[in-house]
Amino acid sequence: MTILEHEMSGQVADPGVRLERAGARVRIVVTTQLTEEVSAAVRELLVDACDRRTRCVVIALEAGLGPVGHEVLPHVLDVAERRCWSASCHLEVTASDPEVLELLASLGF
Repeated sequence: MTILEHEMSGQVADPGVRLERAGARVRIVVTTQLTEEVSAAVRELLVDACDRRTRCVVIALEAGLGPVGHEVLPHVLDVAERRCWSASCHLEVTASDPEVLELLASLGF
């Protein structure tokens, strides 16, 4: 498995978002609460993740939503669905936080 840390604006990599690639499966792991910056990092990683060799993209939400999570998560998932559709790959979203799971269910995931 290859793990790539996301670099934001040439700064030190953001430890809260990383991309893991194992063959045709890509995981975007979010280990911090969703913010505008984290959302932007996930959207940028989706550009790298959705290519011809990718068959499945998993967005793993390993933390809670945070103060703006209810606003940014629907947008992130919309972008992810469109990117995956255009790359002909499957999208999965995983989470363990009850608040995140509730929001995912309300969004149809």
